[in-house]
Amino acid sequence: MARPDLDSPEQIAVFVDRFYERLLADPALRPIFIDAAGIDLPTHLPRIRAYWRKMLLGEAAYRRHTMNIHRAVHLRRPFTAADFERWLALFTATLDAGFAGPCSERARRLATRIAANMHAGLDAPCDEPRAGRDE
Repeated sequence: MARPDLDSPEQIAVFVDRFYERLLADPALRPIFIDAAGIDLPTHLPRIRAYWRKMLLGEAAYRRHTMNIHRAVHLRRPFTAADFERWLALFTATLDAGFAGPCSERARRLATRIAANMHAGLDAPCDEPRAGRDE
């Protein structure tokens, strides 16, 4: 049976929900999302779905400043390279387990860039330019 692509809002919602199931079951990442970020899933998941619809389908509904949001969490609990590697590994595993196609591959490339840019941006001193700066 062919795996679906992330080419519709419905498939993106399925992907995000599966990905967050993995994240919140992960002993290394769960404390970041629950304790440091204090996410409320009924509020958070629709935002993340909207983010990926924007990135993959071009929808304009998502208008939050992702870097600032992550900076605030980083101040409470600094992110490490291992955190970004684990996040990306779970993202990739979720894709590999249930999705395939051009939009899925775009999501893979975007997630790789997001993890690298976020890590670089959060670790850079304030007086130096940051790669991938989202301002």
